Amino acid sequence: MWTEKRRVNRLAFILFWSILMYSFFHGCVVSVGIVSDISMHPTLPEGAYYLVNKYIYYFVSPERGDIVVFRRDGPASQEYVKRVIGLPGETVAIQGGEVYVNGRRLDEPYAFGRSHPDIGLHTIEKDVYFVLGDNRPMSEDSREFGGVPLRDIMGKIKPDEFFPFR
Repeated sequence: MWTEKRRVNRLAFILFWSILMYSFFHGCVVSVGIVSDISMHPTLPEGAYYLVNKYIYYFVSPERGDIVVFRRDGPASQEYVKRVIGLPGETVAIQGGEVYVNGRRLDEPYAFGRSHPDIGLHTIEKDVYFVLGDNRPMSEDSREFGGVPLRDIMGKIKPDEFFPFR
């Protein structure tokens, strides 16, 4: 009887710590997601899995070219995957299908299609990032909903490391 109770306590202890560690890692360190649209095609095809590094932006700020995961309307909303194009304090403009940052045309070998519509000179606010999808004709991004605050960015994706699995 005593060994039976000890065994149950041991299982409860293992279950408790397993749930606690899973919650911590999923919430603060790493999580897995699935691409639900074609806005990042061909970099991340629809249906591909990706690994989100959630802790990196506690130590460094997002950089131009980073692929980030964010939520627009709070924690219960849909996750978006886009590429950081403009950083806080920079000016962004789209003219003739080309993206200009601080007056210089941005070289974007990853972009598929031209960026439309044209957007006049726009200064990005503090702690806000201008994001675009790689598949420009099929992407809902900062051209439509504006910049993304740092607090809404959940993490970074590096598609060449571990994921996407197909």
